[in-house]
Amino acid sequence: MKVWSLLIVTLFIVNLVRAQDLFVKKEAKMTIPWAVADWSPYYILKGPQKGEGRMDRLKKVIAERLPNYQFSDVYADMPRAVELWKLNKNICSGSALITPEREKWAYFTALGFQVPHEYVFVTSKADIYSETSDHPSLKDLLEKKNLSAIFTENRSYGPAIDLMLKQKSKTNPGIHQLRTSEGYMSLLKMVHKGRYDYTIEYEPVVRDFNESIYPEKPLFYKPLKEVYPSTVLYFACTKNAWGKKVITQVDQALQKAANSKEYQNAVESWLDVETVKRNRKALENFYHRRAQGPWNTAVSGGSLSDQ
Repeated sequence: MKVWSLLIVTLFIVNLVRAQDLFVKKEAKMTIPWAVADWSPYYILKGPQKGEGRMDRLKKVIAERLPNYQFSDVYADMPRAVELWKLNKNICSGSALITPEREKWAYFTALGFQVPHEYVFVTSKADIYSETSDHPSLKDLLEKKNLSAIFTENRSYGPAIDLMLKQKSKTNPGIHQLRTSEGYMSLLKMVHKGRYDYTIEYEPVVRDFNESIYPEKPLFYKPLKEVYPSTVLYFACTKNAWGKKVITQVDQALQKAANSKEYQNAVESWLDVETVKRNRKALENFYHRRAQGPWNTAVSGGSLSDQ
């Protein structure tokens, strides 16, 4: 009986130690706050396709390759993420355009690729829509003081458009830049209700918005004249020791993932077949570059502004 009692006690201790080890391993996972916003099809936060947005899928690719990390969604659009970076709060964003100003507050690594980098002019007013050309110029629109326009404050639309907004907003009182906690979709809602004459947004976002409000009257939209062939979308984290570690690890994971079908399908998700065909060479060049050495600003504080 003593032998059996000793054996039972021994097994109990062994199982307890194993359970403690498993608990410690689970607790050892590093939690990464990931800023998300209501911005389909980049982030899909609800409905039957929840979690299948482009950035949602790229997040899964990273998570599968970094088992010691776990990502926790935090509702914050890009302007809010920038505010948190400035406060030295640990948070990352997966849909950032890189700018010199943001490089002061965050580390960046190349995450995805946008082809083409194309915005559309968006309005709910049929008369304004019919009066604009098939490819209206944003520069010309911003000079029209009889039209009211709404943009997200501190969102980057790309260097060229950011510069236009900065210059034209000084002379045109009809240009409004709004700070909102509701994400980018709130601007489309305001334009839809007629509170402003127009805004600009990516075409897939407007198309998804129109589908979500059906059978209500959809927004009208036309591609802008200012179209750029492509742009890199970045994963960015607070510029501190924590963020540097995360960016370095994620950069390595993306380097290994770049040639996988899972990663490439995520980058190309929500693009139509013809768009992918037209931009195949550019996409292949991006995958090749992403699979090479480090592509991040955490390496010796390097800048990616020119990439």
